[in-house]
Order: sequence, then C-alpha cells, then structure tokens
Amino acid sequence: MHRINKLDYFVGVFLTTILNSSTGVPVLFDETENSKRVEFSTDLDDFNVYIKYTTNMRKSKVTVNGRRKKLSFNISFSKREYDILKNSFYIEGKQNLLGLVCTNDKLNETYIAVIDYVDAMKCLGKETKSGSRRITVTRLSAEYDFQCYGVGFNETEYIKCPVDCTKFLDLQEVNG
Repeated sequence: MHRINKLDYFVGVFLTTILNSSTGVPVLFDETENSKRVEFSTDLDDFNVYIKYTTNMRKSKVTVNGRRKKLSFNISFSKREYDILKNSFYIEGKQNLLGLVCTNDKLNETYIAVIDYVDAMKCLGKETKSGSRRITVTRLSAEYDFQCYGVGFNETEYIKCPVDCTKFLDLQEVNG
C-alpha cells in the first residue's frame, strides 16, 4: 500500500467536493511535485483544472472596513508550473480553472479558492525580484468571497472568487 502524500490529500479534497456536488468521473494526469492537472466532465460542463496547494496559513487581526480577522495564503508557482499553465494547460471548449487548496499545517482548516484561468494568469503575470510568481488568497472575516491577487497588484485590483467553490462551478452540494 502506498503512503498518501500531501499532494494526494489536497487533490482528494478538491475532487471530493466535486464528486459530492455532481455526477462525473474525473481523470487525473500531468503533475509536478506539488500540483496536478485534472480533467473531468459533469452533467453541467467539461472542466480542466490545475490544482495547487499551500499549508502556509497566516491569520492576523487588522481593521479593514471595520473587519478584524484576516486569513491569508501565498501559493507559489515554479517556472516549470508557470510554463505549463502558459503554454500547454488551456483546452478550448472547457472551463479552464485553477483550484487553490489552502490549509494550515495540521490540515484541519481547509479552503478551496477556484479561479478562472484568465484571472489566474493576470495574477501570475509579474515576477518578484527573485523570479518567483504567486497568487495570494485572502479572506476578511466571514466574507462570502476570497480576494486573489498577484505580484504588483494594487489593493483594489484583487479578483473575487466565492468561498463556496461549488457556487463558482455552478454545482449543488449533495448531502448524503
């Protein structure tokens, strides 16, 4: 029996959410050390999703528009991962998405931010001085949306994506 590594856990979190929300069978392919590409069809649409994770959760208390709690995650992308996204990931006729699985070290507080490919590439458009790229995912208090942004974004340029990724995918959660 194989040991389950972190990447398999995060891919499982994402796929379980999808499978509990629709009728579809996923097909896994194309991976790096900490990301996987998943292509699947549901009764609603065909999807092509690049799944990436982070276990680096930051919590802080800030006052932004009267809110006090802030969760923040940085998801870094290697040059190889960026090249895959830029040059070979996109599939015409499918919903091309990034599934960003964000959790803490204990894996007991997990969020999934699903961002459209075009918006994700906007976030990844600029490098840091050291040459890395990242998408930062934040949530203020109990907001219904994450704020996603990349290197060099102004505070107001963030991209919104719902905290409940089943809404983004136009799925209904199935209780069973």
